[in-house]
Amino acid sequence: MLKHRTLTALVLLIICGGVMFYTPPAIFSACCWLLCLIAIYELTKMYQFTLLQTGITSLALTMCAVSFAVVHYDLSQIVRIISVAMWCFVAPIILIFTPRKFSKLAIAVFCGLLFIPAYYSFTVFHAIFGPWQLLSLMAIAWVADTGAYFVGKRFGKRKLAKHISPGKTLEGAVGGLVLVIIYLSILHYFNLAYYLPTYRHVFKFAFILTIVSIIGDLLESWFKRIAEVKDSGTILPGHGGIFDRIDSLIAVMAISFAIIRGML
Repeated sequence: MLKHRTLTALVLLIICGGVMFYTPPAIFSACCWLLCLIAIYELTKMYQFTLLQTGITSLALTMCAVSFAVVHYDLSQIVRIISVAMWCFVAPIILIFTPRKFSKLAIAVFCGLLFIPAYYSFTVFHAIFGPWQLLSLMAIAWVADTGAYFVGKRFGKRKLAKHISPGKTLEGAVGGLVLVIIYLSILHYFNLAYYLPTYRHVFKFAFILTIVSIIGDLLESWFKRIAEVKDSGTILPGHGGIFDRIDSLIAVMAISFAIIRGML
């Protein structure tokens, strides 16, 4: 299982790196939205949307995403508000009250709230800061997940959210936070990240984005629990679906954009 996960992750990294570093911005944006569309399909399939309902949802969200890209108006503040509202208020409320049912309309709305801000963040960061800075931000989610997984597996005892995701532990969350602090400290020390001018920013980014990463993971876990499925899909051997792999990433990217937009 670990071998399959590692091999799949390596292949994904090579493909994503190729697209990120060696394709024009338009191709990069199209690939990002394609990834979001696959995750949207997985989420709507979990909640038994008909093909027509999935098509209408995907088309409507694609039109929104395209309009965000071509409109001659700075929508970054709107995206920032949506991101903060989703990941700092709506998602935590869902995880606290754990509703036992989601309507199809609610899922369609969630698709927009989850994926459009993340898509916008990917494309703007890539265009303004370049692929290396974007990659450094994406790695925050991966570092947090890696730290949480290995520390939780070795030392985890206290469950973080037993009724949502029994495998998550408080010790794992702390391990993820510590590893993210180390990672961002290295970036700052070698002056590799424009968005980390001081160590205060290192701790600010680490604390907020590690929490947001966990929230993204738990939210997707709750979506799956309500839908009574183990994985969002089967497209990635050893990993499940696309949504399974980007649940933390979309949260981290959206809130990273909100923080950095507030710094500019």
